[in-house]
Amino acid sequence: MSECLTRTYADPAAADLAAEASSDTFSPHTHRVTLPSGTLSLTLKQSALPLEDLLDFAVRRNPKRGFLFVSRVLGKHIPVSPATAQQTYTALAAALPALEQPHFIGLAETATALGEGVFRAWQDQQHGVLLGKRGTFQTTTRYLTRRPMLLRFDEPHSHAPAHILYDPGPVARQATELVLIDDELSTGTTLQNLAAAWLAQHPQVRRVVLVSLTDWCPRRAELAATLGVPTDFVSLSRGHFEFWPNPQWPQPTLPAVTGNGADKTELLAACSPRYGDLPPLPDPAALGLDVTCGERVLVLGSGEYQYPAYALALALAQQGAAAAFSATTRSPILPGLAIHSSLTFNDSVRDGIPNFLYNVQPDQWDRIVLTYEGRCSPDPHLITVLGGHAQALCLDAPLPKEALSTLGQVAGV
Repeated sequence: MSECLTRTYADPAAADLAAEASSDTFSPHTHRVTLPSGTLSLTLKQSALPLEDLLDFAVRRNPKRGFLFVSRVLGKHIPVSPATAQQTYTALAAALPALEQPHFIGLAETATALGEGVFRAWQDQQHGVLLGKRGTFQTTTRYLTRRPMLLRFDEPHSHAPAHILYDPGPVARQATELVLIDDELSTGTTLQNLAAAWLAQHPQVRRVVLVSLTDWCPRRAELAATLGVPTDFVSLSRGHFEFWPNPQWPQPTLPAVTGNGADKTELLAACSPRYGDLPPLPDPAALGLDVTCGERVLVLGSGEYQYPAYALALALAQQGAAAAFSATTRSPILPGLAIHSSLTFNDSVRDGIPNFLYNVQPDQWDRIVLTYEGRCSPDPHLITVLGGHAQALCLDAPLPKEALSTLGQVAGV
């Protein structure tokens, strides 16, 4: 098993981020966090960043789990600069073991941008070493479409447990290494379930790599033994935690979060990482976006559709804007602690469930760009609340309606 960010870095930014991360130079620190729902005790054994720079804490509206680690480098529940995210992607990619023919999978909803970012950073770091073998990438999804489904698996502690993985095509399915990316590794069960399901159908895979921002997994050796192939763990921080629930705290009611299970083919982008495709990155000029130097611009993704928002924010920052990105989510979180503000609105995929946007104060931005895919136009109420300086922008087109008849029925297993 690999250690946490202990590999040699060719990129100076990645080297800075990973400094003092090995067990030889990092002294374990224990942190105690009091939440309304209970008490967290965290012991960091290794970390590339101080805990306060890496994450914060909140309380889930979920009786299954009364706490939430809120990342400060992810760009999901707290807006972050694209430079911060880029540095994170680069560091994690540089810490990966040598890979020959890998397939990367980023987990929905939270880690779709993280997964794609690590994959693209890994590609950039190869410098032609792979002689044309550039690896492949896809994300899991919560949405049913008419594309061929490969497998389903569960995320036990999640508010929305069922994941779907569509068939990414023959090149991806010939991969000899599997790289799974999530924002957090707690028990390891979710990634173990996915890895086991993939290995059952692809016996040629000879290595599994589990990548996360924070790795709290207490059963790494057991997990690797269960998978039966060499297994590496790569993360920005590693340690363990314990949580003692507050028996006096009334457990919250979980709102509807699982959707209606309807066919979303007509709504979602036709070219998507869900299916193993990488659409072109957004070009501000082609989109008619012109920013001024220092203009405060917030680019928002929508649910699983996150990486294009990061890429657009990065492009605008390169033009001189003070840009940041974040995303809407179906994840219900109670206000307080790391959650300074919360907006609630209708989902954009016709699931009839609430979605949320956290830690966005509209008057702190000169411009807000809410990106979306296909026909998933955002709730007009959200645009109104964000203010007159907000606009919705579709970055990836849906399948033409006349082409829908060429597809079969909604995928099944």
